[in-house]
Amino acid sequence: MKEIQHLFGDLKETVCSEDNLTVLGLLQEKAFEEFEKNCQTETWLGLSFSLLVILISAITVVFLVKKYRVHVDYIILNLRSRWKGIYSVESGDFQFDAFISYAEDDYRIVSTILYQTLTKKGFQISFPDKDFIPGISKADELLRFVNKSRKVVFVVTENFLDNGWNSYAVQMVVTHSFHNDRKQSIIVIIKDDIAIKRMPKDLRYIWWSIVSIRWPETTELIEQFWDELDYALKSVE
Repeated sequence: MKEIQHLFGDLKETVCSEDNLTVLGLLQEKAFEEFEKNCQTETWLGLSFSLLVILISAITVVFLVKKYRVHVDYIILNLRSRWKGIYSVESGDFQFDAFISYAEDDYRIVSTILYQTLTKKGFQISFPDKDFIPGISKADELLRFVNKSRKVVFVVTENFLDNGWNSYAVQMVVTHSFHNDRKQSIIVIIKDDIAIKRMPKDLRYIWWSIVSIRWPETTELIEQFWDELDYALKSVE
């Protein structure tokens, strides 16, 4: 346009809307360089702002997914169960009286003490080493057997607190109980004289709605322990 400006008769009257200059004035080398810089600045500003928005959005999504990972997993597992034709059981139609969650190092306590004693009392008890099917996701199996059980019992020991999977299991069970209006279905057996403030935070948040029982330190208190656990397992939510 600069080369053939003599062909335009109204350049002096034509105003550039971007810079309030006449087109003729804009064709001056210095004026055009300044105009070009302004255009580039606005372009980069717009591009930078767009990239910043995308970056913040990506970080926010990653943060939310990480923070609410269990909730996302719970929804996915439920959808997968529905797709497979596995639905939530109706109230009063549970296969087990309780599902027991524990640390692997506490297997002996669960299998030889809790399971045998509660079974003799007539309770139907489920726990991972007895009922989980090898080769299937532990998260899938956890939700499946929690869904089949009236109560969920956590055996909280030092081993339990040190295990990351148990933290995941607690979050999954708490999420399940609130989604299905079963807030009174969780029982916590506290061993190793663990203080409540050291409990998994998801349990502390709903401490008002769960039943907590201390594992007896002496044999004199063992009968009282079994009576409390018996009552908790039989109680209606």
